Amino acid sequence: MKNKGKRVLAAALGLLLAFQSAGQPGFLNNYSGRAYGQTATVDATTLNVRSGPGTGYSLVARLNYGTTVSTIGETTGSDGVLWYQIQYTSGTETKTGYVSSAYLKFPVSYSYDSDFESYLNSQGFPESYKESLRTLHAEHPSWVFRAQHTGLDWTEVIDNESAVGSNLVDSGSISSWKSTEYGAYDWNTGTWTGFDGATWVAASRDIVAYYMDPRNFLNDTYVFQFLLHTYDSSSQTREGLQSLVAGTFLEKEAVSAGTGSGSQETESSSGSETSGSVTGPGQDSSSDGSSGQSLTPGQSVGPGYESSSSQTVTAPSDSSGQTQQNSTGSQDVSLEGPSLTVSERQTSTVALPSVEYGPGMDASVITGDTTGSVSESPAPSGQSYVDILMNAAAQSGVNPYVLGAMILQEQGNGTSGSISGVTSGYEGYYNFFNIGAYASDGMSPVTRGLWYASQSGSYGRPWDSIEKSIVGGALYYGENFVKQGQDTFYLKKFNVQGNNLYKHQYMTNVEAAAGEGAKLSRAYTDEMKTQALTFKIPVFNNMPETACAKPAIDGSPNNKLSSLSVEGYTLTPTFSMDTESYDVIVNPSVSAVSVSAAAIDSKATVSGTGTVSLQSGANTISITVTAENGDVRTYQLNVVRQADAPVVTVDPGTGQSGNSVQIIGPGQTDGPGSSSSGSSSSNSSVSQSGPGAETSASSSGLEGATGVGQPATATRPAGETSGASVATEAPGATAAPETTAAETTAAPETTAAPETTAASSQSGSPGSGDCNGDGQVSMLDVMLIRQHVLGQSSLSGSAASAADVNGDGAITSADADALQSRILGS
Repeated sequence: MKNKGKRVLAAALGLLLAFQSAGQPGFLNNYSGRAYGQTATVDATTLNVRSGPGTGYSLVARLNYGTTVSTIGETTGSDGVLWYQIQYTSGTETKTGYVSSAYLKFPVSYSYDSDFESYLNSQGFPESYKESLRTLHAEHPSWVFRAQHTGLDWTEVIDNESAVGSNLVDSGSISSWKSTEYGAYDWNTGTWTGFDGATWVAASRDIVAYYMDPRNFLNDTYVFQFLLHTYDSSSQTREGLQSLVAGTFLEKEAVSAGTGSGSQETESSSGSETSGSVTGPGQDSSSDGSSGQSLTPGQSVGPGYESSSSQTVTAPSDSSGQTQQNSTGSQDVSLEGPSLTVSERQTSTVALPSVEYGPGMDASVITGDTTGSVSESPAPSGQSYVDILMNAAAQSGVNPYVLGAMILQEQGNGTSGSISGVTSGYEGYYNFFNIGAYASDGMSPVTRGLWYASQSGSYGRPWDSIEKSIVGGALYYGENFVKQGQDTFYLKKFNVQGNNLYKHQYMTNVEAAAGEGAKLSRAYTDEMKTQALTFKIPVFNNMPETACAKPAIDGSPNNKLSSLSVEGYTLTPTFSMDTESYDVIVNPSVSAVSVSAAAIDSKATVSGTGTVSLQSGANTISITVTAENGDVRTYQLNVVRQADAPVVTVDPGTGQSGNSVQIIGPGQTDGPGSSSSGSSSSNSSVSQSGPGAETSASSSGLEGATGVGQPATATRPAGETSGASVATEAPGATAAPETTAAETTAAPETTAAPETTAASSQSGSPGSGDCNGDGQVSMLDVMLIRQHVLGQSSLSGSAASAADVNGDGAITSADADALQSRILGS
């Protein structure tokens, strides 16, 4: 019977496999040992990802040039072509699909080269750089890699470059790409502050570190952000430039009426597709989103965010199921911001360039500024764009390929009002590099940039022709950047050389250098890549052992509280969402407290609230707030059961009942907030002091002391007359005998109060911590110091001397911390 059962099971499994194979024939058959399980990069400007192996299957995404994928299988498609099944990252998800094998590039294996190894060592490249450089050397043996030893500490670099406003990301990016530093994020509303319009927000420290770490970009796509920008007439030719701009508006000849956008039907595209692409920062947003998802290299659906449009769509209606090219080249557009807020840091970091604002943006794409935009890109008069660019290179000393890539980065498909020549009020003016293009004083970015172009002055202005604008912009870039040592896309974006560190940065889009590098890599033909190209690659001190990871977590980061309270007691200091530690003093009669807390964000969860039992002495209650994205913040309540603390009776329904009576701490005769010194309590309140405490607040050097952390009020028994002596008690406690002096606090029968010594009329000795002069050191003294630091009370005379616990001549939170550690034995 057992064997029969096995045969039945085997037959059932066989039928199941046959059924699956009939639905998708051969999808995972015929694995290639070379491809299966390997990492590859997209070797086409945009590559269609389909739901099955063949052009007849639906289009589910588009991957841009250089995007990294993992191959998990291969099969011969319905079209007879070899197709790979791949995995790729989309937002925070890993997805699968099928691509034509012709458009994936696998790394070339490296054979040990002693000369190259010696060269790497002589350049001082760290070991963490070498593996990628070896692969590049195997693929391009003529390339030269120079180490740029910045001498800068990595942490210091990231501190400065992550200052709020110094680097920006698209507002649609996943939350881990966006900063929550002061000035970047409003914790009360859960919204990010827009810079240069609402579309761009401050970049997080983690995404800045990712894009600044050169080790993340040492492949034959992104390494071009390190290519030197100096002009070399022997290797940078007109023919090479023509190849670079093919399929873009820059291929236009003089007085040509062409559209400036090439069109062909292929499974991959040689230009940036926008039909159906999902826009990220700087991508052309004119598409209708109907033809799949466009993923930029090293990211997913724009910079790290999911599109609201469907990711799985019907393939185009043409019989081949192939896509159309519509070159815009506007992805990853650089962005130059106006005056920006800087993070609060110990060392101020200026997030502004020190000279005229550099090229900024395809304003119509990034800021929604369509001022002067047209449907047709302009054609030059007299000579072609290629000829103008070659002339600009010769005059400025800048690589013409770089100039072409920069214009495509700035202007996309060429329809922006910055170069239309017909923008109202600035007809006949052009700004191809978007110099000075930022929103300011009521002017839109396009208008501001054209205003700059219209002024007489440097760089051949006014720029009243296409040629003047391109040549003038090239002169500007050559003089202010290339000749100043910022001679790569990376250094143009991240100025980590010279005497103007972290300033004079050409754009604020954190992805810009990588995006421009990818464009330039696409522009170089295989033949051009055989030349001896030189790449200058930064190296920093004290870098992490491995490359900084790209953040991939999404969801609200808001993990702050809107309220925190202990029923019947006042927190010290007063609650603030930014303060994470509070003190509360209770009498030994109090065996439990009721803690309440609420989060600002409804998607966050709060734990640690409710009724909390107390142990003798010091108690720490942790209230944990977990944000939607998993970030955890902990608020701490330091609750101390102390014999010299008053007792409060709280009505469970209202939190208090009856008339109020002020509670006086040890060594005080005045209640919280009282401005009198040494006077007896008024008829509306009854003073309550610890054993033997007869000194006034002023005689102890305390001004305006408020009994911090104690209950603000106690309840007067019903019917008690004004001015009578009152002892407040915990439920079930045995009242102490009535006294004629200061009232004492009753303790429960089961709790033995520690011995106390009579308080002296003066505060303790210098540095003793006995701020209230009661002859003992307690958490009350800690809180009096904290209150002084916060400006809620003032310590003077012997009290101030006693509060200087660490003896540095000043009363600071360090004294409170030291005293608390002494009391708690930590």
